[in-house]
Amino acid sequence: MVLKEHFQQRPIDATFSSFRSMVPLRTPSGAQHVESELEAELLEQLAFAPGTYDLLTQPIIEYATNGRTRRYTPDIVVQLHASLDDGPCRYVIEVKRRADLIANATQYAPKFQAGRVAAENMGAAFRIMAEDRIRTPYLTNARLLRRHLDSDPELAAFDLIRRELGTQGVTVTEAIRLLCGLGMEEPDIRAGIEQAVAWRMLLCDLARPFNDSSVVRAREPGEQPGRNHDPLLRSLLDAVSA
Repeated sequence: MVLKEHFQQRPIDATFSSFRSMVPLRTPSGAQHVESELEAELLEQLAFAPGTYDLLTQPIIEYATNGRTRRYTPDIVVQLHASLDDGPCRYVIEVKRRADLIANATQYAPKFQAGRVAAENMGAAFRIMAEDRIRTPYLTNARLLRRHLDSDPELAAFDLIRRELGTQGVTVTEAIRLLCGLGMEEPDIRAGIEQAVAWRMLLCDLARPFNDSSVVRAREPGEQPGRNHDPLLRSLLDAVSA
């Protein structure tokens, strides 16, 4: 489902006092406007997460309750590929600061209840994402590695790296040393490892800062990256909806 073909969007107008920015995305619905830095940061990570198909901000969701048609507008809707392992394939997301959630809990309660009903009506899961789930090492990793998704993967380089590194796991430093011994240049090796991690041909723990101490390993035969491999998708699965 291309989300922009199914939902109208509430326009985000520029005003003197409000935050307004546009996040470029490779997903089918294209670049999206956001109203806060937190929203922009979450979009960057969602676009980097494996299995994300499409993203849309400020979608207008129509739903029926008690015989009446109502409208609800969340911050983000994300559509995942149906081939992912067990779990929701669509999320309706509200992005809020933790202090705001605490200070205005009573005010937000009706809005979040509407969000849960609207999400249920469209076969989605409702989630609230605050900065403790957004401003993590995964954000820095996504910003470092996501550029590699803008170009086609170098499959020959992938095959060489996977064959030499194996599935047991080595640090990036050890991988560079090993591949230098095969006559490769360090800048090319580093770029190749980063690209392989970005495309999930090499797996590592992206919940921690990605650096020369990170342990990378080739995927096992038939192993597919899913929610359990990705910190953000795990966080979405575990996040509260109230």
